Amino acid sequence: MTDPFVSPQRANRRARQRLDRLASGAIAASGIGVVAAVLAIGVYLTLAVLPLFEDASVEVDAEPSPATSGASIVWLAEDGEYWLSANGRVFDAQGEVTTLTDEPRVTTATEASETLPLAVGLDNGEVSVVPRDARGQPRWSQATRWRLFASAPVAALHLQSTTHGWALAGRDADGQVAALWHDGETARRIALPDRAEHLALGREGHLVMAQGTRLTSWKLSPDGSVAPSARAETAAPITALAFLQGDRTLVVGDAEGGLRRWRQRPDDQGWQAAETPYAALGEAPIRRLLALPRQRLWLALDADGRLGLYQAMSGQRWQGVAPEASLPVTLSSDARGNRVRWLSETGRLYRLAVEAPHAAVSTATLWMPQTYEGYASDEWRWAAAASGDAEPKYSLVPLAWGTLKAAAWAMVFAVPLALGAAVHSACYMSTRQRARLKPAIELMEALPGVVIGFVAGLLVAPFVEQHLAGTLALFICVPLGSVACGWLWRRLPARWEARLPPVGVGVGLIVPLALLCWAALSVSPWLEAWWFGGDLRAWMQQTLGWDYAQRNALIVGMAMGLAVIPTLYSLAEEALSGVPRSLAEGSLALGATRAQTLWRVQLPAAAPGILAAVMIGAGRAVGETMIVLMATGNTPLMSPSLFEGLRSLAANLAIELPEAAVGGTHYRLLLLGALLLFVFTFVVNTLAEVVRWRLKRRYRRYGARA
Repeated sequence: MTDPFVSPQRANRRARQRLDRLASGAIAASGIGVVAAVLAIGVYLTLAVLPLFEDASVEVDAEPSPATSGASIVWLAEDGEYWLSANGRVFDAQGEVTTLTDEPRVTTATEASETLPLAVGLDNGEVSVVPRDARGQPRWSQATRWRLFASAPVAALHLQSTTHGWALAGRDADGQVAALWHDGETARRIALPDRAEHLALGREGHLVMAQGTRLTSWKLSPDGSVAPSARAETAAPITALAFLQGDRTLVVGDAEGGLRRWRQRPDDQGWQAAETPYAALGEAPIRRLLALPRQRLWLALDADGRLGLYQAMSGQRWQGVAPEASLPVTLSSDARGNRVRWLSETGRLYRLAVEAPHAAVSTATLWMPQTYEGYASDEWRWAAAASGDAEPKYSLVPLAWGTLKAAAWAMVFAVPLALGAAVHSACYMSTRQRARLKPAIELMEALPGVVIGFVAGLLVAPFVEQHLAGTLALFICVPLGSVACGWLWRRLPARWEARLPPVGVGVGLIVPLALLCWAALSVSPWLEAWWFGGDLRAWMQQTLGWDYAQRNALIVGMAMGLAVIPTLYSLAEEALSGVPRSLAEGSLALGATRAQTLWRVQLPAAAPGILAAVMIGAGRAVGETMIVLMATGNTPLMSPSLFEGLRSLAANLAIELPEAAVGGTHYRLLLLGALLLFVFTFVVNTLAEVVRWRLKRRYRRYGARA
């Protein structure tokens, strides 16, 4: 006879098995999904960062366009290209537009751009200046003439904008140099008392002249005066000059093929050579330099027809062969520096496409000190969001230093407190007390980082600034006071220890420590008056050279240490609790004291777990954002001082990512910082988990709890 209960039991068992398999599959799929998501983040960041390190390129149009016969310059505008012939006639793609001058003839012109007026030199010593309209199109009919030389033809011209007009400098075939300063209505002529073979004119009247190996800097003034600012000598004769974007960096090419960057002194008193050697194109003299208007790029051409693309910080980015071996009649670029026009002596117009969106980024610019504009020596600086013509600074070292500095000081505060609490609760507390204390400490991890940062930045930082001496005294009084209280407790009669419960001992310790804290803060003004002349911050500045910022590494160390303590405590307490009791009991049975057992048996056995706890806590501190953002000045400084601010990689992401242009150099550098954080935390957490796994496997041999 068939049992009526067997069939339902089998059905229930099959249903449970199906549910178990479904749950196992869901859990496995979730775990795989988490791993895939983490890997996807890493892959995305890697793909976003890789374009930073792509090589630059300069592509030359294989089929050049024929230019108008006798053209001497190419003018770029929004509506197309214009050619200016030697007889003063202007042409566009459809034919002749206008006549700039019938007589005299055109001898030279400034390198055309889309932002500056065009200055045309004539063979009678005059210059014709063509303004632009709001769309950048030339106003040929509004061209004005000005006398530069008495009768000698103009051989070279350079023009720059000023606050209310423009400044122009030129030379004739004999090397005589003269300048014009236009204030919006009239132009004053300025005669230079020196001759030159090559000129370079920067903004606001900075004129550099080269004659042989002599480099001379002059300062032009709107009132028509001129004053020398500096003189220097080079190793080889100078053959080419060019100001880079911002006009605070001068590139000098010489007769031996060398290129050197000269930078304006921090006090704006002349120029000095920067120790930035660039790879030479060859041994032939440098004949032409064209500064591109973005990223401090320039093109260099030597006498053998070699062409190179350079960046001020990262050096040579590309080298190739020029379209023609002969020097161009003119070189011109668009406003972005992506298109360059090369007009040859044969009247052929070549189009060069410059692809270098991230030319300023290299391993050296990211991790090595650089001599930036306005600085006297090599430094690590981060200022990627530089505005205007300010030189961007792409060094990640200050951000990495700030990240490690904040994490290190956080661990200095957190490790002693967290490990001390873990040792006390795991090795000395009763099970009942431990069951109450551990959840209370772990509950601290629920505190949002923004709340901790808010309290640290708006309450703790001003308090520490007002009681700096007392705060520093706390870090000495509290540890010494704890040791003194413990020593005094051991000196008391044994009956007192028997009468007080363990909780009473802990509560009793709080009272003297609170009194010590109150005393340290109360005597803070007297300490400053006796030892530091009444102002500890001023004494540190005058004696030690330390600046004090209200939001500094001390504040962020205390705040972030509080946030890291729960993680450290929980993991370290689990490691100590997992040490087999048989080891401690055996040590005590052999006559060791509890302190000897702790130092010689329990701590060494739990050392891998404690190390894993410290590593995970460090990873937590490295990735912290809001506390660092709110409790520091967010200044990317390379300073070891505890009293100065910092900026971490995570805080930098929060500050600058919303303003970064998607796909730009700044944007990709921020993602590079995110990738560094990702790799660091991934490696640290992986190593910590490996250490914990080995610890558990080691404990199983002693019968420990898994």
